[in-house]
Amino acid sequence: MASGLPPCNRHIATHDANGKSVYAEHKDQTFGPVGDAGFFARSWSVANIPAKLDNDEDMKAYFAGPESVTSFQRPEIVVPPEGGKNNGANLVVVDLNPGKCSVMHQTVSIDYSICVIGTIIHELDSGERVTLKPGDHIVQRGTNHRWINASKTEPARFVAVTLPCVPFDIAGKQLEEVHLPDPKGYEPKL
Repeated sequence: MASGLPPCNRHIATHDANGKSVYAEHKDQTFGPVGDAGFFARSWSVANIPAKLDNDEDMKAYFAGPESVTSFQRPEIVVPPEGGKNNGANLVVVDLNPGKCSVMHQTVSIDYSICVIGTIIHELDSGERVTLKPGDHIVQRGTNHRWINASKTEPARFVAVTLPCVPFDIAGKQLEEVHLPDPKGYEPKL
């Protein structure tokens, strides 16, 4: 988690043995670094939509080790395919360090990303940009983009739900996951 941001608490509502709705035992989220841009936490993940919740199947898979495609220990933005199918969903929390940015990337997914703290610039490979304030959101449809913290002094946070999409043709090329390195010495325009 980026320094200076409040903790991002996750509460899991489930059922007890009597069928009453209860909160599951709280476990802190695990944030991992994303270069020097900030930190990433896979807050929740399911391997399939509709999700399989019987016998806490989703919870067991999420808290399992990294061999589980939905484990909190996995770094993927989109749930990796399981059994040849890619139908899962991720809820991710991304903290951006002051003045830092992600690499330009695209995923085979539709993402719903909401700015919750700070001011974040969403930049496309066309050079187009929008500035997001808390509550503003992006519907991302397999586009090549980067996230930039617009402040040089304060961290920022966004939350996203990522869902796989059927790969489609973009200007004669099939959509695929791509993470492009920044040119040497790249500094984001704030």
